[in-house]
Amino acid sequence: MVELNGIFTLLVSFASLAFASELLAMGAEKLEDKLGQGIAGGIVLGLMTALPETLIVIEASVKGEYQVALGSALGGNVILFTLGIGLVGLTHWSRWKENIKMTGDYQVENKFLLLSTVIMIIIVIFEKLNFITSIITGGTYIAYFIYRLKQGYKDSIKNSKGLLIPSFEIGVGGIIIVIASNYFVTSISCLSNSLRVPAIWLSLVITPIAAELEEKISAIRLTMRRKQGSSIALVSFMGSKIENSTLLLAIIGGFTSLSMLSSLPELLAAIIANFIGFSILYDGKLGKLESIILVLSYFAMIFITFIV
Repeated sequence: MVELNGIFTLLVSFASLAFASELLAMGAEKLEDKLGQGIAGGIVLGLMTALPETLIVIEASVKGEYQVALGSALGGNVILFTLGIGLVGLTHWSRWKENIKMTGDYQVENKFLLLSTVIMIIIVIFEKLNFITSIITGGTYIAYFIYRLKQGYKDSIKNSKGLLIPSFEIGVGGIIIVIASNYFVTSISCLSNSLRVPAIWLSLVITPIAAELEEKISAIRLTMRRKQGSSIALVSFMGSKIENSTLLLAIIGGFTSLSMLSSLPELLAAIIANFIGFSILYDGKLGKLESIILVLSYFAMIFITFIV
C-alpha cells in the first residue's frame, strides 16, 4: 500500500512539474520577446527554477543545518553544466538538425559566472564562509541583478503591453514547482528505499537528477518550441547557477562562520562544473559531439565517485 501511494504521489508530482515547466517555457518565450533574453532567462527563469533549492537553503540555515544548505546550494551546478547542457544540445540537434548558436548578449551571464567561480576559488583558499564572504557573493549577484534589471526596464518601456499573461504563467509555474518538487523528490527517495536501491545510487544519481528535473524539462521544452529557445534555456541555466554560487552562499554565510574543510569536494566539484559551463558556452556554440561528451562526462564523474 505504501508503494502504491508512493507511485501515485510520484506520478501526480511529475505531471505537476511537467505542467509547471510548460508554463515556465511559454511565459519565458513571451517575456523574452518583451524584455530580452537576459532578464527573461537569466533573471526571471533562473530565479524561478532555483526556487526549490533557495527555500531549502533558507530553511536549513535557519535550523543550523549548514552542510545541508551548502549541498543544496552547490549540488545542482555539476548536473546542469554537464548533463543539463548536454541534453539541451542533443535536443536542439535532434529537433532542428543543427548546432546551437546562442543569440543576444549571453556573454553577460558568462562573465558573471566566471566572476562567481573566481570568488568560490578565493573561498576555497581561505577555507571560510562568513559574513565578509556573504557581502562579496551577495554583492556580486546584486550587481548582476541590477545590470539586467536596467536593460529590462529599457525594453519594458518600449514593450510595456502584454506583460501580464507571461508574468502570470511564470508565477503560477513557480508556485507549482515549489509545491510539487518536494513531493517528487520525497516520493523518489521513498520508492527507491522500498525497492532497496543502494543508498549511494540514491544520493549520487537519483536524487540530484530528480531535484533538478523541472529545470531540465523547461529547458528542453524551450528548445523544442522554437529554434532560438535553446539560447534562453542555456542562459537560464547560467542565471540560476550564478544565483546558487553567489546569493545562496551569501545566505549561508550570513547565518554562520562555516569552515569549508569538510565541504571542499562539493566546492571543487562546483568550481569545475562552472568552468565547464563557462568554457563550453564561451563562443556561444554547442555541437552534437560536445553535447555527447558533456552527458558522458556526468556519468563518468558519477562512476569515479563510486570507485573512490
